[in-house]
Amino acid sequence: MATTAAMLSAAARRFSRSASTIGRREVTDSHILTIDGYAASRKIPRNWWSRSPPFEAVGHRWTIKYFPNVASCCFEGHISFFLELEVDSFYGVHRITDPVDFKFSLLDRAGNAVHSRGVEGHVFSEATKVYGVREFMAWKDLAKSGCVKDDAFTVICDITVSQDWTKVDDEDDTGGGGGGAATPAAPRVVVPPSNLREHMNDLLWKKQGADVTIHVGEESFDAHGWLLMARSPVFEAELLATPASKEKLPGGVRRRVEIKGVDPKVFKAMLHFMYTDALPETMEEEEDETVVAMAQGLLAAANRFKLERLKVMCEEILCRHIDVSSVAVTLAVAEENGCHALKAACLEFIARPGNMKKVMETEGFEKTKDSCLAGMLDVAMKQLAS
Repeated sequence: MATTAAMLSAAARRFSRSASTIGRREVTDSHILTIDGYAASRKIPRNWWSRSPPFEAVGHRWTIKYFPNVASCCFEGHISFFLELEVDSFYGVHRITDPVDFKFSLLDRAGNAVHSRGVEGHVFSEATKVYGVREFMAWKDLAKSGCVKDDAFTVICDITVSQDWTKVDDEDDTGGGGGGAATPAAPRVVVPPSNLREHMNDLLWKKQGADVTIHVGEESFDAHGWLLMARSPVFEAELLATPASKEKLPGGVRRRVEIKGVDPKVFKAMLHFMYTDALPETMEEEEDETVVAMAQGLLAAANRFKLERLKVMCEEILCRHIDVSSVAVTLAVAEENGCHALKAACLEFIARPGNMKKVMETEGFEKTKDSCLAGMLDVAMKQLAS
């Protein structure tokens, strides 16, 4: 009996505790890129670019975009380099990164970095998959650097990511083992990546089961009312108030909606977003002027139809494409649609020495003189003068 009581007493006193560590560590990988054809590159028209082969670094797949003559009058005569996140070869999507620091450096003939420009803390995702340095180096400075050999020069891209790491230590005061917890074996069943986006895109353009026809200018688009109502409260109110047409059409009766004040190309891109939650991939392949015009139109449309994520995506794109030729219209769009961060970025650009006069001489400023833009610029000018 005494033995039993002692065992119960000892069991009551048993306890275990666990311990773990959370840390951050920086991982850096590099990619060396040689630009062959120095003389020919200088003659390339503005906004022409080349892309490097894909490469792996810090756990992601990347390419580098090289612009010999950046399409911006502010940075004319400069080379630009952009880092682009590629689709993950296993998951089939753009995996969101941890905050990434990256820099491009010009190498001399001995392989030493003599000039560097970089970016800190950028999070790459599908919506922000391209980012870089527009004003890496002027051609005239490259010519004087002594780094051009055999009509070629070399840059290195250093990519650094700060990642979490953890360590688990199980401690048992009864002496029943200890040390680090074993790492679980990799699962034998691999879940394939989601292909919902591809299916939704097929649903849009194959028009199967479409029950709404939307007229935009001279074009019409077939869509699914249930999806439009789920994505946009504005479409929900519009469609609930629109009776179905009595006209018998293939696939059954349909509701007809007319949209005014939106460019058909802009609406097509917005419709693509509503089905797939992503921008058309062609937007990144267009020239800067086309991307800016599309983003300006999409931002206004997103605000009108209450698509908040699309609105923020367009705002981010426009923040990356502010230059003298576009800032006036972008500022007007930001003011009209309540984009405070974009408005602040535009005003900060205009306030830089010499920019105010250049902006007021652009065609974009002339088109917006009758709006509130002229008043805002007047206030900004007075603040700069004071």
